[in-house]
Amino acid sequence: WDQIAAAVVAVTLPLIIIVLFLQRKIIEGLTAGAVKG
Repeated sequence: WDQIAAAVVAVTLPLIIIVLFLQRKIIEGLTAGAVKG
């Protein structure tokens, strides 16, 4: 179980980081577009 939990964390953490990073980029793009338009 410990190995499974470790594997799940190892897979999930990068995904969460990527999602947060993309969210920030998307929000920046939307706000930049809103300010321009």
